[in-house]
Amino acid sequence: MTDLDAQQELAFIKKVMTDSRKILIDDGRGTIFWGLLISFGLLITYLSVAQGWESTLSWFWPALIGFGWIYTIVTEIRRERKRRVKTFAGKIMGAVWIAFGISATILGFVGTVMGAYHGVIISPLIAVLLGTGYLVCGVLYGKSWVSYLSIGWWGGAILMFYMQNLETLLIMIGMLILLQIIPGIFLYREFKIERAITE
Repeated sequence: MTDLDAQQELAFIKKVMTDSRKILIDDGRGTIFWGLLISFGLLITYLSVAQGWESTLSWFWPALIGFGWIYTIVTEIRRERKRRVKTFAGKIMGAVWIAFGISATILGFVGTVMGAYHGVIISPLIAVLLGTGYLVCGVLYGKSWVSYLSIGWWGGAILMFYMQNLETLLIMIGMLILLQIIPGIFLYREFKIERAITE
């Protein structure tokens, strides 16, 4: 690698980081929405299994996740039309969460339908993916506290893999509140402040 190549790569990396700091690429609303939606789903699942109503879950999760995907796609289309500036960092962020969403959907539905693992394994598997997502997004944000959330996700995943019982659903709800919904509220507040300064 020549000095020129190294300088060009460094300039490219700096541009991505500058883009992400100059224009907040996530307002936190998607994080809050999915945190609340999945927490609701997990609570209904916990209560249904505890009461012996598992048969209702055959339609519940596909409907819930389908609603989440439709809402997200419609919301993102509207945001794209309003977005004045598109950044490379924003594209990376979008790709990270699209990849996560597809992966989580496959793990949640295909793995259990095929009998690859029991339903209680879904939460720790998704927690591992979320840890990866938050680590990458923290770097893009230039906010180390967002990256540190990955430690909580991975630690919680290890605990849930060890437990492998119905109570892991309650642990996952707690993790979603502490590691996704509350951070999403902080990101939304920062977004509002940043937008007020730039406008």
